[in-house]
Amino acid sequence: MSNSELFIRVEQVSFSFKEQQIIYGMNLSLTKGTSYALIGKSGTGKSTFLNLVAGFLKPTTGRILIDGLDSRKGREQTGFLFQDLVLFPWQTVLEAVMMPLKLKKKNVTKEEYQIGMKLLTEMELANLQDKYPHELSGGQKQRVALARTLIGEPDLLLMDEPTSALDEMTKEQIQRLILHQQQKRNTTMLFVTHDIEEAVYLGEKILILKEDGKVLELENPFFAVYQPKEQLAFYRMCIDIRQLMNTESSYEHTT
Repeated sequence: MSNSELFIRVEQVSFSFKEQQIIYGMNLSLTKGTSYALIGKSGTGKSTFLNLVAGFLKPTTGRILIDGLDSRKGREQTGFLFQDLVLFPWQTVLEAVMMPLKLKKKNVTKEEYQIGMKLLTEMELANLQDKYPHELSGGQKQRVALARTLIGEPDLLLMDEPTSALDEMTKEQIQRLILHQQQKRNTTMLFVTHDIEEAVYLGEKILILKEDGKVLELENPFFAVYQPKEQLAFYRMCIDIRQLMNTESSYEHTT
């Protein structure tokens, strides 16, 4: 459940690369514990913005504050689920999940391994702990990557197209796992997707990034509805969102 506590503040952020401006003077405020879906046309800078929030890129102008601190300084409490999962072929499932903890310190405790195994159980991976990436399906690899992202107990979860490479049935399974973990942990979540249905299912609030850098923010009445696709209103909202993506900005998100 989200609250009204400000967590991320984006102040007049612009970003240019090789003299091409990608993001234009963005202003945005995100509250703690809320799930945000970021959508928009190709080329509007969605993934670039995600990398700016993560601290992988630095704004050309402006700043992004996360819990009061500049995002450029980096923070251990941010988890990032990449579109490219980057599972190393020499690591077992358990080794992959525990890797973030091992990078922070030399010795991982027995209790931390138990936490890792509990997380694997929640991801329905406990019986695969000794398997290697080439022995896993696409959905299983995605769950391993998600577990690896969550093992450090991040308070901010960033995801870039989390289910884009999956078939429809596997996609729905992963979406439910993501939603369960976000609600269980009350994690602030910001994810980029081209799938409007996914945005409506997983996003408590939907952010539409326009080509002029303005952001339209929509409240989502269908957030966390487990069988929304049986509801005509769900599809009507998806259609409305698609139309908003293709029209001129009517207002800018203000704080």
